[in-house]
Amino acid sequence: MRSFSRSSSPVARVALALAALLVLAGCATVPAVPPGTEGPPLQLERFFVGRTSGEGRFVSGIGGADRAFTVTTRGRFDGKTLTLREDFIFADGEKDTKTWVFEKAGEGRWIGRREDVIGTADVRPDGNTIRLSYDADVKGKDGNVTRVHFEDVLVQEGPRRVRNIAVVSKFGVPVGRVDVFFDRR
Repeated sequence: MRSFSRSSSPVARVALALAALLVLAGCATVPAVPPGTEGPPLQLERFFVGRTSGEGRFVSGIGGADRAFTVTTRGRFDGKTLTLREDFIFADGEKDTKTWVFEKAGEGRWIGRREDVIGTADVRPDGNTIRLSYDADVKGKDGNVTRVHFEDVLVQEGPRRVRNIAVVSKFGVPVGRVDVFFDRR
């Protein structure tokens, strides 16, 4: 059996590295639903209407980031569209605002848009979870914009709590994770 040492061809080493990245990406790009979270169906238009508050953290082993934040949401639903404003305050004092617009596209189906999302977010309700899949342009502290992919899972953990777990990836390789707990007052 031949080993891939330094004397192996550059093409073989690149092929092996790409295969390893694909295996890693396939294993870690979709967040798992936390165990023991069975419960009533999560309905965006019910949970996020009015005000919710949340605490979360973004962690990136690759970029070395570990950013805690609080978020306050304000949601309005007109029977077809849920507009959800998110006001973030990071532990370092930075502030940011994002606004989701979710349009009902049929029974249990939504289309999501946000100012930094490329195209639309795929929104898939499934019992007490909702999965979102989308690409977004994220602005770094240096001002540079990077396009990344998000795979979010929102899980209703009780009548007043939703947990949002997101895996952030670039070129299919996980680069970070977001974990947020939203609470209704």
